[in-house]
Amino acid sequence: MLSIRFKRILTSVQAKPIINVLIILVLAFVSSYPAFTGHFFALSNDGAIHLARLESLYQAFKVGRLPSLVNFIGFNNSGVAMNAMYPWLTMMIYVIPRLLIQSPMLALALGFFIMNTITITNSYLLAKYLGHSRLITLLGLITYQFNAYHFQLMYTRVAIGEAFGYAFLPLVILGLFKIWNREKSGIFWLSIGMSLVANSHVLSLMMFTILVGILETIRLFSRKMDLNELKYLMLSVGLTILMSLYSLFNVIDWILHNKMVSPTPALIGLDPNHEFSRILSNDITESATGAHMGIAITFILIYLLAQLLSKTTGSWRYWAIGAGSIFILAQNWLPTYKLINTPATLIQFTMRFLTIVAMGTTIALIIFKSQQLAHACNCHFY
Repeated sequence: MLSIRFKRILTSVQAKPIINVLIILVLAFVSSYPAFTGHFFALSNDGAIHLARLESLYQAFKVGRLPSLVNFIGFNNSGVAMNAMYPWLTMMIYVIPRLLIQSPMLALALGFFIMNTITITNSYLLAKYLGHSRLITLLGLITYQFNAYHFQLMYTRVAIGEAFGYAFLPLVILGLFKIWNREKSGIFWLSIGMSLVANSHVLSLMMFTILVGILETIRLFSRKMDLNELKYLMLSVGLTILMSLYSLFNVIDWILHNKMVSPTPALIGLDPNHEFSRILSNDITESATGAHMGIAITFILIYLLAQLLSKTTGSWRYWAIGAGSIFILAQNWLPTYKLINTPATLIQFTMRFLTIVAMGTTIALIIFKSQQLAHACNCHFY
């Protein structure tokens, strides 16, 4: 009898990873298939640029060569240093299927499926670390993955570089949490996350570096940082640079030896009226002033902010306040025109902050629900 019960327990333990993998794959399929129904994929201006990049990478590897840093496919065949300024290493998840599958459309769809699998897996790792409950973990990863802005990045703007940043941000935050909890493995996760971002999208790297700097500055002034944490952070910086040396060298080398032509200086903010109307109509077509996170995650953010009035404890409050503050700053209420000709215009669109808002909202939700569960079972979670 004891042996049978033990086998059942063992089978249950062994089944959990399989169930988790199946859930991740199903969610990735659900996130990818609708964009390719009818064997059709809508392209934006950014999408055409990235498709040209993919084709140049494919053509290079097809003949057994490393890709040129100057792209001659697309861009009126005039030659643009896209592979120099847009790191291409993580783009291999699209290139490898293209090398193996005869159909370019199927290969592209498989690339997006892999990217969604990566995003869900990374958000699962973060949610599992913070959530301590399968249901809360599932809620967290669904909140982050099925954010409308995420799908706008992938399928309407087709901003693949930014989508990679969105995919790897959970690893960056996971590494920070582990470092804050004095876990040496945080060095690995933080450096892996940041190096993957560095090998994908330079602007996302800049944004996330500033984000980490702000979070650590807050910890410094609140006297939570110690020498061990500082040491772990420095080791993470060193590993990040080492693992992204090829991409960073290309970017820095081309900046130093060439005259760079930047877009027209501008910082376009979100329009609350346009944004709200698009939320209600569930419109995720490309729009710099009307990008949004969708009605579900926007409601979650508002709900969490409302809870601040009655709930006075829990670290979730800081993440909710942070997410809400960044969301407000992203609107066009502020005179962003005064920032013209400053480094702030590198961002171009404040809608890019929605990636960080989504992350903050997801973390706040996970910790909030975990705190509720802790009160219900009279136990303690992080």
